[in-house]
Amino acid sequence: MTSTPERSRLENAINAACAVAKQQGLNFAEAVILQDRSNLVIHLQPVPVVARIATTTGTVRFGDAWFAKEVAVASYLAAAGAPVVSPSNLIQPGPHQHNGFVLSFWEFVEEIDELPDATIVGQTLRDCHKALVDFASELTVLDPLNESESLLCTLISQAAFSLSDSKMLQAVNHRLKSRFQQLQLSMQPLHGDSNFSNVLNTTRGVLWTDWEDTFIGHIAWDIACLIAASHVFGTDREYAAVALNGYGLEIDQEILDLFIEARTFQTAMWNFIIGQQRPESLERLEGRLNWLRDRYRTVS
Repeated sequence: MTSTPERSRLENAINAACAVAKQQGLNFAEAVILQDRSNLVIHLQPVPVVARIATTTGTVRFGDAWFAKEVAVASYLAAAGAPVVSPSNLIQPGPHQHNGFVLSFWEFVEEIDELPDATIVGQTLRDCHKALVDFASELTVLDPLNESESLLCTLISQAAFSLSDSKMLQAVNHRLKSRFQQLQLSMQPLHGDSNFSNVLNTTRGVLWTDWEDTFIGHIAWDIACLIAASHVFGTDREYAAVALNGYGLEIDQEILDLFIEARTFQTAMWNFIIGQQRPESLERLEGRLNWLRDRYRTVS
C-alpha cells in the first residue's frame, strides 16, 4: 500500500504538471503514470504529450539546468534524425517550474511489450553518439564523477553507510579520481545514463530517452552504463554482450573495467537516495556494494 507521504508526493507532482499544461492551453482528460523512479513520467491522455517531473532527482539537483540541458540535447538529436524521443511540439517543452517542481513535456510514443533487439540497442546508441559529435552548446566535463563524490560526502555525513563501507567508498572514489586524471582519452557529448531502462521499443522503432545526464566524456562511459549491471549482478549477460557487439567498437578492456567501476560507484549513491522512497532500490545498493567491496580488496 502506498504511504500517505508517497501519495502526497505523487499527487503534488502530477498537479504541478497538469497545472502547467493547462496554462499552456493543452486540453486533456487525465494524467496516467507511466514511470516512477528518480523522475515521475505521466501521459496526459488522450493527447500525445508526456510530462517528466523531477521528484527524487529534484531533492539532489536544484534549479532547472539539468532539464534544460536535456531538452536542448534531445531537440538537437531529433532535428538530426537520431533515434530519440522528441520534446513536445504541441506545447512549450520547458523546462518549467511550478510549486517547487521542475518539469518538461515530451512527445508520447507507443511502446511495444517486448525487449528491443539488443543489436539495434547498440547500433542506435552509436547513431546518437555520431549525431552528438557536432553538438555545440556548453556541457560539463565528466560531471557524474564530480556529482558522485559530492553525494558520497553528503551520505557519509548522514551516516548512510557503515564505517567500513564509508572507508571503502572513499578509497574507490580516490582511486577513480586519480585514474581519470591520468587518462588522456578522446571526449565528446554523451547520453550519460544509457542503461536499458532508457531505451524504448516503440511502434516507431528503438528510441533513446532521458538525456538529463548528458555531459562530455569518453564513449566508454555510455558503454559502461549499458553493461555495468550485467557485470555486477550477473544477469542479462548475453543481452548486454549482444548490445555491446551491436555498438561495433572495441574498447580496451582495462579502460572499460575502470568505467564500469565508476558507473557502479555512481549508481550505488543513487540506489541509496532512491531507496529512501522505494526500498527495493536498497537491494540493488547491496549488490553494488558487494561488487565494489570485492574489487576494492583485489586492487588495494
